[in-house]
Amino acid sequence: MLAFDAAGRSGDPPVVLLHGWPLDRSIWSEVTAIVAAAGFRVLAPDLPSFGESPPMEAERASVEAYADEVAGFLEAFRPDAAAIAGHSFGGYVALALAERRPDLVGSLGLVSSRATSDTEAARTGRHETIKKIRAQGTKALLPGLIEKLLGPSVPVGLRARTRALIERARPDGTIAALAAMATRPDRTSVIEGFRGPALVLHGVADALIPVSEAADARSSTHAVRRILPDVGHLPMWEAPKASADAILEWATASRQAARK
Repeated sequence: MLAFDAAGRSGDPPVVLLHGWPLDRSIWSEVTAIVAAAGFRVLAPDLPSFGESPPMEAERASVEAYADEVAGFLEAFRPDAAAIAGHSFGGYVALALAERRPDLVGSLGLVSSRATSDTEAARTGRHETIKKIRAQGTKALLPGLIEKLLGPSVPVGLRARTRALIERARPDGTIAALAAMATRPDRTSVIEGFRGPALVLHGVADALIPVSEAADARSSTHAVRRILPDVGHLPMWEAPKASADAILEWATASRQAARK
């Protein structure tokens, strides 16, 4: 069973928030509190080999395998189709889940994520990073990753908070997820053809996934698209209120759709 945080009332299909790489469920704590206070049930799990969740065997590591683990997690709650949003790597997992288990995904959200597959250069870069982590641990990701995760004008305290999160990341999790991301297919058709409520949340100053690569939920019955100025790859930390407001609009549309 995946480790997770839960907040808010039960009853409606939950809002499920998946974290990105090389992070854990704690990135959602501020947003979760706001969304739960508005009357929603929120679940934020640690993906396998991240945070406090059990490991995923290296030979199994694929975005599809992570999606299957999330499916098993959701089935334990016996929900109707949930509202599922993923940040960065978590967005890749959410897309795979929507493709493989559409019965579990009533609403789909991508936060600082994309639907396309890696370029050849990006795949090569991921494998080079794997080599560095195997040799030096997750400290090999510092300090360059902090500069890519955050916008240029965030306070020093937020940079220290991000550094601490990277330093405590598990090497097995960071390596497995890198390998999974390198082999993921293009799932543009999944988000473009998604019929339920959809969320696209992205920062203009995102240096890891440029805003130009944000997905287009063109078939959604209720599309919430928020592009946040001066925000980097971590909108839930850099602009928690604006991020929560976008998620709340999407979650409200999800609730209304589930009740029809």
